[in-house]
Order: sequence, then structure tokens, then C-alpha cells
Amino acid sequence: MEDALRKTRYSLNDLMEQLRIKGYFNIHDIEYAILETDGDISVLPKSQKRPVTPADLCIQTKYEGLPVSVVVDGKIKEDVLKYTNLSKEQIISEIQKRGINSIDKVFFACIDPEGNWFVQEKER
Repeated sequence: MEDALRKTRYSLNDLMEQLRIKGYFNIHDIEYAILETDGDISVLPKSQKRPVTPADLCIQTKYEGLPVSVVVDGKIKEDVLKYTNLSKEQIISEIQKRGINSIDKVFFACIDPEGNWFVQEKER
């Protein structure tokens, strides 16, 4: 390890700092630390030190997905209508439910996979 650090001009203090930034304060918790070509460090913790996941506990989770942008800077994104199964009328209705009377006045609107809307009006 010492030879590798010297060849890369990476000090032990640099390594320890990067490990702390990644959340590893005890070097005993680390199985491998890899210095990537961009200078970042990838860390593989020991199996007993990894965070518990729902799969570890056999817990089913629902799909989260990503929100879809529907209105950007006052314009309905036509290409997402088919993808989201929304009509222009439905979008306008959702906007109006939030007290905004025109799509032109919407800065940003999106819908998540569960059907929850986020709508931000343009500043006046």
C-alpha cells in the first residue's frame, strides 16, 4: 500500500481524508479502497459493515421511479403526453386546482409515478 501511495503521490493523510469523506472513519471497516483514474476513491466495506437493505430483511418495496417533467417554462412538453397517459386537458386541470389559471404562468410542473404533482408558478 505504501508503494502504491508513493507512486500516485497520494499521501496517507489524503487517503484517510477521502475515506472519512466517504463516511469511513475506521480503516478496519474497509475491505478494499480503489483509487480511480479521476482521483476519487471507491470503497468496498467489509460485509459486516455494509448498510442493511430491505432485501437483507426480505422486505418488499414498491417501485419508486422518477418524476416526469410535464410543463417547463410555461410550455407543455408534448413528447411526455403519450408516456404519461395524460391529455393537455388533464394537465390544465391539475394546474387550475392549484390556483394557476394559465399554463404560461407555470415555471415547472412534474408528476411522480404515484400520480403526485409538483407545480411551481413563475415569479411575478
